[in-house]
Amino acid sequence: MTPEQPTTTFRAHPVSCDLGVAACVVNDDKILLVKEAAGKHAGLWGAPKGYANSDEYPMQSALRELKEECGIDGDIKGIIAVRETIRSGMPALFIAYSIHPKTTDITIDNEEISDFGWFGMTEIESVNFISKTMKSIAKCALMNAPHMLCLDGSEEAKSPYYLHVQHNDF
Repeated sequence: MTPEQPTTTFRAHPVSCDLGVAACVVNDDKILLVKEAAGKHAGLWGAPKGYANSDEYPMQSALRELKEECGIDGDIKGIIAVRETIRSGMPALFIAYSIHPKTTDITIDNEEISDFGWFGMTEIESVNFISKTMKSIAKCALMNAPHMLCLDGSEEAKSPYYLHVQHNDF
């Protein structure tokens, strides 16, 4: 007689979520910042950023926003920071990714971005940031703070599957 195997069924628990992303690009100890051209943040500075689309992974969203706003491609190195809060009665997450640029030849999207610059640690103290959070994210990126690494488990899972971990010692 063999014991009956337990049957488990995965049941998703859908939750609406406001999901924003930032692309933190550091080159030669300077971070790429953009100046917003329109909207509530017009005239203020921050990392290239935007919202995730429902059909893409957040890290793909960060790379897309970097391409749209600055005209460059890059490779995800990991996650620098995650901001979480509740807005309008639902979770709101903002994920800041560390991105290695494939080039530094910036071409800004003039509808969204009015200017860009590369700023070092001492220079960012005088930057008029979108928020204190964005300034903290920029400082973490410049300090080369340890970031969460992205491990690709897609082959084992037989579908896209990414694990973000602090250490890769296992």
